[in-house]
Amino acid sequence: MRFSVIAIVAAIAAVAHAQTDYYPFKPNGACVKSCLLTVGQKIDPQFTDDPTNPYFIASLAYAHERGTPKYIAYMTETGPCIGKCPADEQALYNLDYPAKNDWYVAHKNDAAATASATAPASSTTSAAAGSSTTFGSSQPTSASSSAANAASSSSTTATPTNTNKDNGAGSLAASSLVGAAVLLSAAALF
Repeated sequence: MRFSVIAIVAAIAAVAHAQTDYYPFKPNGACVKSCLLTVGQKIDPQFTDDPTNPYFIASLAYAHERGTPKYIAYMTETGPCIGKCPADEQALYNLDYPAKNDWYVAHKNDAAATASATAPASSTTSAAAGSSTTFGSSQPTSASSSAANAASSSSTTATPTNTNKDNGAGSLAASSLVGAAVLLSAAALF
């Protein structure tokens, strides 16, 4: 019995940890998510809310690089749309926004951002020397600024990269193992 309880607690902790490894926020409600994606993809078709997508950091820039033309356009359109969503979804979005902004500032120069810019086209940065891409456009960067950006990143969390070819298979496998452990533990109880 004691082993079963430990296994269940470990399984729950593993699932919770797997869901929060890189971007530790609850997903937005369906209405808010639709607003954010619709407006973002209207501005740029590669806009995404998927943390494993190489354009994720660049997509966050639309909501967090204040004062840029894309930020203004994005926030101007998403505001009225979100205002039509259920109150609980609006509350979650408003509650998480400051923390998401802080997370973005801390992670915008992560190595995972090398496939895309960390800011809208008005100002790009890169963690790799040579170039950075903002949704399909390349701009050269100096090696010194790239090195400074790489040095300023102090993240210790796992970051998705475009070289990870498992497409979530690792997470799926881990989830399957956790699920199997929970089922075996439940079977042991009865």
